[in-house]
Amino acid sequence: MNLKEKLRNPYIITSQLLFVLSLTQKCYCTTSTCADSIMVLLLGWFAVLSGGAGLVWLANPLLIASWLTFKTKLKWSMWFSVGATLISLWFLLFDSIHASETGQHQQIVSYKAGYWLWVLSNVTMLVGTFAGMLKENNKNSGLR
Repeated sequence: MNLKEKLRNPYIITSQLLFVLSLTQKCYCTTSTCADSIMVLLLGWFAVLSGGAGLVWLANPLLIASWLTFKTKLKWSMWFSVGATLISLWFLLFDSIHASETGQHQQIVSYKAGYWLWVLSNVTMLVGTFAGMLKENNKNSGLR
């Protein structure tokens, strides 16, 4: 393993650990219940079809794409992580969420540890890709 891989692996590993840890927590609460992060991940793809806050689920495939491209296509990984981070933070702009198959919306009243760990997982990849790009740019320009 070369130095470049040693420096990049901690970002991927930390991001993935934060993501898995987030799945063990509640992610947000509405006026009637608190959502389990694992269920939001598993069923959230369906919420994308309803639009609104459901579109935030799309940060997940972007985060996974960032992990997968980190070692081979760092610039792509950076853009995927930028998108994942912005979309995950976009959730804070919604005050309600599609809560049932009947089309009812419920007010979001709080954000729980699962949401913040998920955001932190995205931010970790963002920092990792920017650090990798900075290191790569410095190497290419002859700076160390």
